[in-house]
Amino acid sequence: MLREAIENSINNHYDIASNKTGISELILKEFVSGNAKLNIINIENILNALNIKIDNTKSQKIETALTVIKEEKKDCFKWYAAYWLKKKSFEIKKSTYCNYGNLLKTQIIPTIGDIKFKDLNGEILQLFVYKVQIENGLSTKTTKDCLGVIKQIIADGQEEGIIPMFAYSKRRIKYKKQELIGTTKSVYTEEEYKKIISEVLKEINYTKLGILLGIYTGMRIGELCALQFKDVDYINKTINITKTLQRIYDPTKDIEPSEIQITSPKTKSSIRVIPITEEIATILRKMDKGKEAYILTGKAKYTEPRTFRRKYQLFMQKIDIEPLKFHSLRHTFASINIENGSDIKTISEILGHSDIDTTLKIYTHTSEKAKEKAINKFEKLIQEKGVKYDSKYKGHICCINKISGKLDFIGTIKEVSEYIDNSMQYVCDCINLISNDKVYNIVPKIEGITHKEGIYVGG
Repeated sequence: MLREAIENSINNHYDIASNKTGISELILKEFVSGNAKLNIINIENILNALNIKIDNTKSQKIETALTVIKEEKKDCFKWYAAYWLKKKSFEIKKSTYCNYGNLLKTQIIPTIGDIKFKDLNGEILQLFVYKVQIENGLSTKTTKDCLGVIKQIIADGQEEGIIPMFAYSKRRIKYKKQELIGTTKSVYTEEEYKKIISEVLKEINYTKLGILLGIYTGMRIGELCALQFKDVDYINKTINITKTLQRIYDPTKDIEPSEIQITSPKTKSSIRVIPITEEIATILRKMDKGKEAYILTGKAKYTEPRTFRRKYQLFMQKIDIEPLKFHSLRHTFASINIENGSDIKTISEILGHSDIDTTLKIYTHTSEKAKEKAINKFEKLIQEKGVKYDSKYKGHICCINKISGKLDFIGTIKEVSEYIDNSMQYVCDCINLISNDKVYNIVPKIEGITHKEGIYVGG
């Protein structure tokens, strides 16, 4: 048969066949599988390009065969999205594949799945954002994740020649403004931090050991769950982070839709070596049950994040501290170290961030205690002979956009003042929490000591 002859000739090398025939891989696959039809001219071109010989009898039947193919209309977003996801499954980690699948199944397809290719445009993307945020109550982060998947699908479809070209990348997507009532607590206070450690050390077990490591090292919960005693170097007092454990939910499966997977971390920077104190090393050595034993259980069997998270919450309730998200231990570790003058580059490497800018974006906030300390020092200097902006500070200052959260500019105080078109004194006032710029969070790029007596002076 015609299709069999073409399929045998292609022999699964659709990329090569596409180059020879000038027809996209997708169309060739759909034609061979019987889900699409081509006119007689295209068929003849394929036969010639692939050097397929068909006798006269079969040749006469080609056009007749084409007319009886049941053509399904496959010109809407959900059809190409399904094809794209199947193709991506060979390129990405299973956890990422499942995340994409879940976003497509629960948010993207129900919202814009039936949109025709010809109707896709920047306005559709904006309407998608409005709908999922207002009607579905989706957070800005998850909405951006969805939009990232949609843009990948569109770009792939445009490259295949299936989806028409249209400009949208430069379009500024607007998101629902988050209404903040009071403050959202994301770190433990110094008093809570000390109490947690004190209660953990009273009668330590493997669950408490995990909490201790979380607050002392800033490790992610998946990294802790995958941690084994063989990952501890007692001589050099370090912990090697080379893997993470997570429960993967596959939305395409109806039976047993989830499974535990231990894989390498998502980014190269997450593979790292974390230093530990002599005290932590001693505790780990005493509780060591062999190289293959997991640190959170003391056994060859691991515990998964949701189970450990539940134990952590019960412990916090028992010691009469409001249980924040487990990830707050990571935030607490970073905030306390930065507040006490630790170098941000070092903290960034311990946390496993891809670069220092990631750390700056997350931890540019300061605690109430730090703010009070800065104001008191400033007031003390004012009461003396006043502060003179004498351009002695030569460090770099970051301008972080309050809307996008992106690092828009880094420079000296003088360069920043020129960038925002304001005075150097105004920049110093923003750094010292006296003024509050409407557009930017203006903060120092902390690398060791970056101030003089707690007050930043001049560019």
